Amino acid sequence: MKTTSHFIWIDLNSYILSNIFIKIYEYTKDHNIENYISFQNPLSTHITLYYLENDIDLNVKNQIKDFISSFDLNNEIKLTWFDYFYRWEWNRFVLYLKSESKIPFKDYRDIFHNKYNRNYIEDNKYNFFPHITLLKINNSEIFENHRLNIENILNEEIDNIKNIDINLRKIFVYAVNSKFKEEIQIKI
Repeated sequence: MKTTSHFIWIDLNSYILSNIFIKIYEYTKDHNIENYISFQNPLSTHITLYYLENDIDLNVKNQIKDFISSFDLNNEIKLTWFDYFYRWEWNRFVLYLKSESKIPFKDYRDIFHNKYNRNYIEDNKYNFFPHITLLKINNSEIFENHRLNIENILNEEIDNIKNIDINLRKIFVYAVNSKFKEEIQIKI
């Protein structure tokens, strides 16, 4: 696969989150707006800890895999809410899910940042905020006409699963091709 980047992320239970994707997708399809959003790959829901370049030496990959195996992920992750942030480089909004956990996400991210120091990668320059990307909004004007309905779906679905642990307690390095719509993300 032609890789555009690598991520280090905590794996989440896609099965538990699948109804959120399905119901929003059905809504967008029924209202002919599916081309104005791009879903996160629903088979690889995750919380990204750190971004890496597209070409990583095999020795470095193995070193990172060994390093992350020591991270303690034995705490629950539960959904709490959703929110949006604006990504200027894409000129679009991202709809993401918020969670709560005792896992020290920021501490782990800072460890990576200090150890691997990939400051030249744009996503590593932002203040770290652990989140679960749901979709990218490619046309905010069209989305705004449907926002309340989509938010109602989210409210209902999050309410149904908010007390369920979605943490698979696994951390991986993924190879990603972001040029393919809905992104190809492969565990390595």
